[in-house]
Amino acid sequence: MPFMGQDWRSPGDRWVRTTEGWEKMRLWRVKIFEGLNENVVARINRLAQEDFQQSKELTTKRQPFILYNNSSSKERVEFTSFSEAIVRLDMSGAVRDIKRANYMTKLLSQILETKLPSLSGTSQKHILNILESMVNEAIKTELNIGLMKDLLDCAHDALKEGKHYHIGSQCLWSKHNETVDRLKDKLAEYQLKERNKDGKLMLADLPTDCLRVIFSQIPDHKDVLRAGQTSMTLNQVTEESSLWRGMCLYHFSNRQIMTFLPKDLESVEVDWKYIYRRCYKRFGRKDAFADMLAICCQCDSIHWKSLGHPCISDQKCKVKELTPEDFMLLFKL
Repeated sequence: MPFMGQDWRSPGDRWVRTTEGWEKMRLWRVKIFEGLNENVVARINRLAQEDFQQSKELTTKRQPFILYNNSSSKERVEFTSFSEAIVRLDMSGAVRDIKRANYMTKLLSQILETKLPSLSGTSQKHILNILESMVNEAIKTELNIGLMKDLLDCAHDALKEGKHYHIGSQCLWSKHNETVDRLKDKLAEYQLKERNKDGKLMLADLPTDCLRVIFSQIPDHKDVLRAGQTSMTLNQVTEESSLWRGMCLYHFSNRQIMTFLPKDLESVEVDWKYIYRRCYKRFGRKDAFADMLAICCQCDSIHWKSLGHPCISDQKCKVKELTPEDFMLLFKL
């Protein structure tokens, strides 16, 4: 007798082997659930939830990587393409990770400013899909709305400049313009929700020492200035000279700071906010990434530094961090 499949006595039924013999799957399930009590059902639900949570953690902690190959060999003739790297490194999912979002924003801005028209059609579609994912995530979390507007403006300018010398069909380029216009309209319709008065602490209610520590950890001075415009308490903290002195020391080297410091420091009080503005205008801001791409020195695998990669070498992995500019140079874009 077959234990699974159709049977001449009951076509279409499944059979299961038990200690008492063969039984229909449907009747066997009914018999099993009839013998369960509340404690057993609760235990089954708890185990199912634990299995689901473990599978979810494994999915979120998977290791996206790609073996980088910039030369042909007998084992591998083709080169590692940029579009393949975007897919294998899960860059669309990286924008939903708060640790990797800042790196992806910088990488995307670099590509949109200089390399979008010279990319292949497949790579262009990947970049626009990542941009759409970033905008949707910003609206969902209500974070970095202004930054997304700047990115969309950058994408609009790139599409306008590369209208006559881009790679790919004119129809594809028109779809890119439609996507950017749709995302800009979506951001324009977005309205920031005011927080309900729930009686909980606000940022301005924190002690001044806590506010100093919080603002000293913000890498972008524009966010500090915007926070200072919300209340008198925050404005007093953001105007303190010690805060801007710490930001100067973090973002710029001593040689860069000495360029704008007055010669007679003892007789003149230093305006560190002014020094920061001059240094920022001359040298730019130091990029700070919580997580970034890296390449393994043993197996040449490009991966996210926090997630790691399955290295083929038995030795301890030595990796080289890749800034967005270094990553783009690997593919000679």
